[in-house]
Amino acid sequence: MSGKICSECGERFEPSRASQRFCSTRCANRQRDRRRRQKAAGASSAPAALATPDPRAKASASGARQHNAEARFSSALATSSKLLDSLNAQLRSQAADIDHLAAENADQRAMIKGLRADIDRHQTANKSDAQDLVRLAGKLLALSQATGLELDDTTKAVFRRRGWTSSSRHREAQKQ
Repeated sequence: MSGKICSECGERFEPSRASQRFCSTRCANRQRDRRRRQKAAGASSAPAALATPDPRAKASASGARQHNAEARFSSALATSSKLLDSLNAQLRSQAADIDHLAAENADQRAMIKGLRADIDRHQTANKSDAQDLVRLAGKLLALSQATGLELDDTTKAVFRRRGWTSSSRHREAQKQ
């Protein structure tokens, strides 16, 4: 059976890469946690081994440790207070930006509503103008056919594009 043996649990496994030492991430996490605990235990036991049996020395060492802990605590408190102040300032700034953007958004919505109304008004006017032009063109065509007047070439071209027959075209169609 080929493979490697897990450094944590001792089981055989097939590594997915050459440097893999553990069969799973669970084993790797257990190993890492064990090393951390050992390192922390080793750090706390070293000062105890160096401590003197003298009671006055113990009292001064405990006072120094307490002072050290208080200094670390006040330092951590000051750091967290600065961080909190910074985050509150960012929050206030972002709130002001949001208010500004909301007002800008409302203005733009009003502008869009006005532009849409203008577009609707222009479309209605264009539709009405187109209908009027169609009526006038029909009247012009009927008048030219009734009177027998010849239309100019440009007007004839417009009528042809629209599918209307001018009087001369109508006569040509009747002759055939």
